[in-house]
Amino acid sequence: MKKITTNLMVPDVNEAIEYYVNNLGFKFAMGVDGSESVKMGNIDDIELMWAIIKKNDVEIMLQHQHSLINEVPEFKNRSVGGTFTLYIKMADTQGFYEQIKDKVEVVKHLHKTFYNTYEFSIRDLNGYILYFAQDQEDT
Repeated sequence: MKKITTNLMVPDVNEAIEYYVNNLGFKFAMGVDGSESVKMGNIDDIELMWAIIKKNDVEIMLQHQHSLINEVPEFKNRSVGGTFTLYIKMADTQGFYEQIKDKVEVVKHLHKTFYNTYEFSIRDLNGYILYFAQDQEDT
């Protein structure tokens, strides 16, 4: 294995991109519209069915709920938001926390864990929980 990229089921890909870009500093990398045309750059008037967003080495795929259900029919009766968390290791957790804490829903405020990390968690606009963590020795 070399890499894992999460694919989040969302009701509105464009809205999810806007949330991650404006609140967490991600960048839009590429997307696909309903006609399966690849889109890069400005997507203001294009409704996307799938997209990749990136920040440094972290990459997240966002896929429209109907599109993903077509691929994976087992998701038909599943709600958006998941029962898992995204755990993102990073540098300067405290600085990032200060930068975003008033723009997002904080689930758990910045704290030191018993396993020697500094971390906090948020809930994104679709109910997914994201942890941001920094090893104590990296502070």
